[in-house]
Amino acid sequence: MRFRFLFDETREASSNIVSPCSSPKKITKKLNLISTFGGMKKIYFLAAFFVTAHIAAAQKTTPLYETYFSHPDDMVQDEGGGYHFTVGDTLKVSMSDDGYYKLTNDRAQLLEEGDTDEGDNEFTRHGKWMEYYPSGNMKASGNYFHNKPYGHWMFFDEAGKLQSEFDILVLTAEDGTTAYCKAGSETVYYSNGKVREERFYKAEPYNGEERVLVEDPATEKKSWSKVAVKAFRPKPFGTWVYYAPDGKVDKREDK
Repeated sequence: MRFRFLFDETREASSNIVSPCSSPKKITKKLNLISTFGGMKKIYFLAAFFVTAHIAAAQKTTPLYETYFSHPDDMVQDEGGGYHFTVGDTLKVSMSDDGYYKLTNDRAQLLEEGDTDEGDNEFTRHGKWMEYYPSGNMKASGNYFHNKPYGHWMFFDEAGKLQSEFDILVLTAEDGTTAYCKAGSETVYYSNGKVREERFYKAEPYNGEERVLVEDPATEKKSWSKVAVKAFRPKPFGTWVYYAPDGKVDKREDK
C-alpha cells in the first residue's frame, strides 16, 4: 500500500479560519491521500483557504509549502479503531472510524477537530468544527456543509475571550448554484468583553474570476488557471456603531 499526502506544515502558525464569502465554484487547497491497493483510489480531504476576521482588517493566509511523502508505514491503524499519520516532525492527523478528525502538534496539543463526511472519493469538513491555540484555548468555532462555512461563527483571542462573531448565510446564485457569504450583523469585542463595534453587511452578487490550482491527472503537475464565477461578497451596509472601552457610543457611521 502506498500513500501520498499534501499538507501545510506551517498549519500551527497560520490562521486558517473562515472565508467571509465562498463562491459556488471555488476550488480549495487539499490534503490529498492517494492509495494504491489493487488499483488506484483517490481520497481528498479538502481544507479551504480561509480569511481570518481581525478587529482592524481581514488577513488572508495561504500555505507556505506542501509536504509529499510515501512510505508503507505512514498511516497507522489504531487499536481502538481509526487511524493516524504524521506530517513532518510536528503535526499528527487522526481520523476515527466514524470520520471525526483531529489535528495535534508534537506536544499532543489539540489544534483542530471536527466532523467530516466521506463521499465516493473524498472527505470534506461537514458539521461542527473547532480550532484551538496551542495553549488549549478556543480559537474559532463554527459549522461546515461539505467544506463550506455557514451559520454562526465565533472567534477568540489567545486568552480565550470572544473577539468577534458573525453569520454566514446560504444563498442561491443566478445560475442556481449555492453560495455562502457573510451577511447580517458582526460584533467585535474589547478584551474586557464590552462591545467595540457593531457592523452590518449585505450579500452583494458579482461576476468575477477565481484563480484555481489544477492538477493534471496524467502528469500530476499543477498549474494555476482562472475561471469565471458568479458569487457573492459581503458589502458594508446600514449604520455601524463604534463604542469606547467604557461602553459609551463613540460614533455612528452610515455605510
